Amino acid sequence: MILDKREQFVLNELPKIATPVEIASRLRKTLNPERARAVAAHHALRAKRRQSSKDGRIRYLTARGLEQATAAVVAKWRARILGNSMMGQTLWDATCGLGADSLALHDEGHEVVSSDLDPTTAWCARENLLEAGMNARVIRCDARSQAVRAQWLLLDPDRRVGGRRTHDADAWSPTLAEVAALMERFEGGCVKLAPGLECPEDLLNAGRATWVSVRRELKELGLWFGGEEGEPGSRQVVSLSREGESHAFVAEPRDVAAWSPEEAARIPWLADPDPGLVRSGLLGALCAEEGARPLAPQLAWVGSEERPRSPLLKARRVLGSCPVDRKHVRRLLAEHDVGPLEVWKRGHPAPVEESARRFRGTGRRRAILALGRLEKGHRAWLLDPEDRA
Repeated sequence: MILDKREQFVLNELPKIATPVEIASRLRKTLNPERARAVAAHHALRAKRRQSSKDGRIRYLTARGLEQATAAVVAKWRARILGNSMMGQTLWDATCGLGADSLALHDEGHEVVSSDLDPTTAWCARENLLEAGMNARVIRCDARSQAVRAQWLLLDPDRRVGGRRTHDADAWSPTLAEVAALMERFEGGCVKLAPGLECPEDLLNAGRATWVSVRRELKELGLWFGGEEGEPGSRQVVSLSREGESHAFVAEPRDVAAWSPEEAARIPWLADPDPGLVRSGLLGALCAEEGARPLAPQLAWVGSEERPRSPLLKARRVLGSCPVDRKHVRRLLAEHDVGPLEVWKRGHPAPVEESARRFRGTGRRRAILALGRLEKGHRAWLLDPEDRA
């Protein structure tokens, strides 16, 4: 539902922190019941946006658009990478949503034409760009059309059918086959996909696959085409901080043998990999560079004799290990004067909060308790909580 300027003014005057009852009471004094409900819903969306990693300039919202909007730090990173190749050419943000990527591209000084098939979403994108002081060129059109003249393409297929997400690429709009055909019309660009997608090998080999995480939360799989950064078929993991600092790792998938259960029990360093490494199949390649190995064949944690150097591996020194049962774990904690616990787990059935309560010690120090499943049974590793050599 589109709000008029008066309703937007009322919305902007509402306090950022207020109870739903207070919001409803204020709105009913100014608007009729139906419009009051619409403004209240919009106010709730703005509150949700403030709690997310979305661009704060996105003020005209829809529930679906907010859910699909690109995290601000990812949009900024992508705009910077595209700028290295576009050289003043025009990009078509063909499924612009609420305009998050278009805003970032404008910030980098790129020529952008934005579009969306949904008229309400396209209107919101236009208003968001205008309010941010951008030269908004936003149209309503189908991404499969040839409505826009541009050399570069940014595309985010709609992966919902009947209101639910689907991994069936033939049900997307555009479909994955249509996406591949669209890209052939342009010099290059990026296709945004769900990070958990099992992407067909032929499409992965046609572009450059990049798994992007922000503060160790996997955000998207991007397929990049054209430009000069990387060869078709290459795979990359990019880890972004909240401030936009990036660390990239490019490699080919490879297998690395796991430690034996006896070796895993004595390993001096344990590391939790960035989720992009696991999803991309590049964990083995990074292990080979770092002299590390998985703690078990199906366990994503890795162990090493020396502290791993890569920022993609969250490494902690191992203070000791034991089988996962209350008696052994409490004894291990007592040996190291540990009380409060942060729990990591992989393949262990108990919830994190329950394990933290169950195994909590009586000591003064804090520590990390990593609970993982080996080939035979579960193992606990007590880790130094500080990131230090």
